[in-house]
Amino acid sequence: MLSQEVVPSSVMTRMSTICLLLASVALGGDAKYDGSRVHYESYGKGKDAVVFIHGWTCDLTFWRGQEPVYRNQRALLIDLPGHGESDKPEVAYTQERFARAVEAVMRNAGVERGVLVGHSMGGPVAFTVLRLFPDKVKGLVLIDSFIPAAPKNDEERAKQKAQMAPFLASFRAPTYKETATKMIESMFSAKTTPEQREEIRSKMSTAPQHVMASAIEEMFSMDPPKTGESYKIPVLAIQAEKSNRPGSEAHLRTIFPNLTYNVWSDAGHFLMVESPERFNRELSEFLAAPSK
Repeated sequence: MLSQEVVPSSVMTRMSTICLLLASVALGGDAKYDGSRVHYESYGKGKDAVVFIHGWTCDLTFWRGQEPVYRNQRALLIDLPGHGESDKPEVAYTQERFARAVEAVMRNAGVERGVLVGHSMGGPVAFTVLRLFPDKVKGLVLIDSFIPAAPKNDEERAKQKAQMAPFLASFRAPTYKETATKMIESMFSAKTTPEQREEIRSKMSTAPQHVMASAIEEMFSMDPPKTGESYKIPVLAIQAEKSNRPGSEAHLRTIFPNLTYNVWSDAGHFLMVESPERFNRELSEFLAAPSK
């Protein structure tokens, strides 16, 4: 083997650059959960990672705008069961199924703890990971997401269920794609470019009906936090103004006392796609901050 003394410095520099580039290249992987394959991408090395969890009918490519973040540290990008390149069996796509699949990916990739970054449905999934595996979660980032609040009484619970029933049933109907298209269109803003709109529509519309219907049904039926249920980990919530409901921040603070809550005006549901530089800056600042 050549010693460093006989290798020109310019060659050594190129070799170092190549090594750094190779270290940042994604390693595709597949974990197994409940007999099915869960696809993911792995970046960097280490036992702590940033874990990106996409939303309903999306896939890991929705995080491509965050490449400057995930290529510079240990990170995992996951295709949830039924989505992207993961298997799509005819099963119930519960929040617990998604959460246990995330944990299976972390184990497969040798990650012991993670900051979970969840967009839309990915937020409840990340919260479910925290509930099931609290020692594996260092922090949460909830992007235009929600954690359900418990109904005040049985009457309110029945009213909410009755109001949601026709909407959820529409995803089981032959015209389910029309319902999905209308829902997706409502998520855009003036900042969502025509190219972004077309890509988002195209990717989300490829989800099989059984996945689309089950995932949205189970998302809206997840158990809300119990009275007194609280977690002291650092949490960043970023909400688009048009989806920021009255009382949302106060509700989250009862669950996460160490919460940073930001509302973006003029932003759509896919704010990390629309404004990747701004989002990456806020995410990087949160990741770099010492734990409180």
